[in-house]
Amino acid sequence: MADSAWRSHYCADMPRKRNQVLRDLMARRELTLERLAEDLCEMALLLGREPVTVWPRHVGRWLSGEVTWPWDKHRELLEAVFGQPAEELGFVPPPGYERSTVPLQTSSDGTPVLRRHFIIGLGAAIALPSLPTAGRLGHTDVDAVQTAITQLHALDDQHGGAELAEVAGAYVSHVEQAARTCTYGGTVQARLHRAVGELAASAGWFAYDGGRHEDARRWWDLGIRYATLASDAMLQARIWSYMARQACDLGHGSEAVALARVALDRTGTRRDPRLSALLHARVALGHSLTGERSRTARSLHRADLALDRAPDQTMPWLSFCGPAELAGQVALCDYNLGRYEDAAQRDVDALGLLPKGFGRNSFATQVSLARNCLAAGRAEEALEAGHRAVDLLPSVKSPRWARHLADFAHAVRRQGPTPAAADFAERYQAAVA
Repeated sequence: MADSAWRSHYCADMPRKRNQVLRDLMARRELTLERLAEDLCEMALLLGREPVTVWPRHVGRWLSGEVTWPWDKHRELLEAVFGQPAEELGFVPPPGYERSTVPLQTSSDGTPVLRRHFIIGLGAAIALPSLPTAGRLGHTDVDAVQTAITQLHALDDQHGGAELAEVAGAYVSHVEQAARTCTYGGTVQARLHRAVGELAASAGWFAYDGGRHEDARRWWDLGIRYATLASDAMLQARIWSYMARQACDLGHGSEAVALARVALDRTGTRRDPRLSALLHARVALGHSLTGERSRTARSLHRADLALDRAPDQTMPWLSFCGPAELAGQVALCDYNLGRYEDAAQRDVDALGLLPKGFGRNSFATQVSLARNCLAAGRAEEALEAGHRAVDLLPSVKSPRWARHLADFAHAVRRQGPTPAAADFAERYQAAVA
């Protein structure tokens, strides 16, 4: 079937099968044919599209099965309103249909466009699921929120979280509004509190990665409140681990140790071994900032033992915490303790262990390697790592590590003009211009 025929797939000569999936979704959201048609027209404007006409009769044809695959312009709006692909809305694609990749779309100032339940940016699109504004929230609604959180962290692993902070924050408000205006049972309430807490925790991490420390603290405070409402000690520990890492960046080693130890004490032996490894690494990083070598070594040993017990499957937000992450944490500790040769070797180890799909971590480790090699007097290797970091700049948006790369470029210039240093400085300036 040619592409042009995919715009609307009618089944006039075939037995009709009602679209019960779409009918049920509309009933849950108390949408009439007229109301859904209006919402679709409104969504076109919210997404910055040309005005689109959707009549109740269009909706009737979808429900009756007369149209099994709506026009492209209608299908996109349906997916935006319901936050699900058309196939999951009860529509049947024509034979040979392949879903195309959504192109990058940005606002006039070049920033990603956030429209209601859609984020378009970083070369990908996330359909944040819509929630009913009246009626009853159920487990499937909370599942949809959890899926959105997983999608956000997948983008963070690839690109960094700077551009995702506003997205996660807007979605926190969206879910909170649904919680205020809908009813739900006790088990859904606990899951909903946990989901909002996880979203707030993620928003804080993304803001921290963007260098917005006050915003990060504000989101983490909200996350702690929701974690308390949900009686979820693991979520509290997760947020304390984020806060400990922020304390390290701000040079507050003793505070980082205290935060990570509280998380360890409150969760006991119930936590995921990867979380144990991460928290012990946070303790080690705090000790390294205060120059306590033996305590740093003991905490890193505990982190290594915990990671050895970790199963293959873990929570999405902890997927980054593996051998590569631990090697990178060791490198940071060695750097803080002035052991630059050791730190550089640990960065090399981390790069060799890093799984595919962790672009932000790769960028951070290349920057760390460049900094450590330069401090160790290995200028040529430092510049090679610096060039590899610059290669990743177009696809990685982590202002936190971009600032470290800027510091490295400044240090290279201070060491004196050489052809290799001049070449790096030219590439770096062109990349950040």
